Amino acid sequence: MTTLVTGFEPFGGAHSNASELAVTALGALGEAGVVTAVLPTSYRRAGAGIGELLRAHRPRRVLMLGLAAGTAQLRFEQVALNLDDSAAPDNDGEVRLRRRIVEEAPVGYWNSLPLGRMAETARDLGEEVAFSRDAGGYVCNHVFFTAAHLAATDLPGTDAGFVHLPEVGGADKRLKRFVAILRAWAGDA
Repeated sequence: MTTLVTGFEPFGGAHSNASELAVTALGALGEAGVVTAVLPTSYRRAGAGIGELLRAHRPRRVLMLGLAAGTAQLRFEQVALNLDDSAAPDNDGEVRLRRRIVEEAPVGYWNSLPLGRMAETARDLGEEVAFSRDAGGYVCNHVFFTAAHLAATDLPGTDAGFVHLPEVGGADKRLKRFVAILRAWAGDA
């Protein structure tokens, strides 16, 4: 059974993105059954990219990661909303306000990953966790909704969820802890 783990490239003028760092470090380990990818911070390209990855790998589980600057905890996003709504431009310069992602789709999908077990694992490895209603209106939510919609309509048996990470540096001990947590989550598929 395959677990797909994705992160995002830096955005908004930042030089790094904790999700990219964690996903790249996890990918370098070459874990059996784990596929990693860094998505562009672009509504159009990331939406297409997550679709291609899901169809190519047909994972049992897809864990999408993003950066939540200013937060101190791992933040479990509970709902993917069918809504792009952010005044911040993506890396292609596109702004999307009050726009449905898939016209004929439901308003949202629940995160279908085992959040309780995942939170317990993260706490056991020394991280604080928080639960958030949704992933916001930016590219993170766009990818989360796109993956959840594909799982619901085209890939039965695929669980999809999103977790925001706090900021870390490339040589940060906390980054190593994030990778250990991701390994445990991927192995729990």
